[in-house]
Amino acid sequence: MRKSIVAGVAFAAVGLATLPAGAAPALVSSTPVFWHAQSGNAQGALVGAGAEAKLVRNENGISYSLKTMGLRAGHAYTVWVVVINNPAACTADPCSPQDIILSADTNSTVLYGTGHVVGGDGTAGFGGHVKTGPLPEGWIAGRGLENPLGADIHLVLNDHGPVLTEFMPEMIHTYRAGCTDASLPPIFPATAKADGTPGPNTCRLWQAAVFDD
Repeated sequence: MRKSIVAGVAFAAVGLATLPAGAAPALVSSTPVFWHAQSGNAQGALVGAGAEAKLVRNENGISYSLKTMGLRAGHAYTVWVVVINNPAACTADPCSPQDIILSADTNSTVLYGTGHVVGGDGTAGFGGHVKTGPLPEGWIAGRGLENPLGADIHLVLNDHGPVLTEFMPEMIHTYRAGCTDASLPPIFPATAKADGTPGPNTCRLWQAAVFDD
């Protein structure tokens, strides 16, 4: 269900944000979007035809896009980019939250990608890029994107609940703005839980896309 090709392509041709300049060939791949268990749908079930993520890699970094449906109108959503530099050290396939958050051997981190409020039809598109090198804005100190051509990349969509004016635009720029402490996964690090002002909503991991070997 996933396609991969290696080619020197113009990144705009696949509808992705432009990667940092460089002459290296690009690895282009696509993968379907699936439901996260917290959404209330069957974990791992595909969202549906047309819900797809694309990833472009070269030695300078990665660029991604995510087009999906089944989102809640008027809710704030953010995309989180999970970088797993050494997926061979994971104990699960795909790499589990324990592998990503708790294992130093996987050399992983999580960082903000992008976010916005979803309209009435429940469809949305997201996109961005990450440069190779240190990622001081990531959840885990001292980590970065060190293996852009071989890292596993997960794109995780987080639902912050209905837009609360007093928490905007924080709700689309941080991990937990507007949400209760009780709705945050216990395994997540303190850096994530402190990223945004607490509020009355329930945060839920809603959908995800996984790029692995």
